[in-house]
Amino acid sequence: MYGGAVVLTLAGFGSAALGSLAGQVVAIALVSAGLGGALLYAFYEVGVSEDRDRAEQERRRPRGPGPSR
Repeated sequence: MYGGAVVLTLAGFGSAALGSLAGQVVAIALVSAGLGGALLYAFYEVGVSEDRDRAEQERRRPRGPGPSR
């Protein structure tokens, strides 16, 4: 899933090699988008793994008749 972020980042570095002001502006935008996308995906993966762990703990919790009041 990091493929899109890698492509954007590499395209940004390639754009920076052009040397013009427009190339540099595009490079900054592409590298920022690529690295930002990778960071967002990493946060997403952490959240999904926490949800998976929570579901596993819920599944392992013994089910009883419930608390009496």
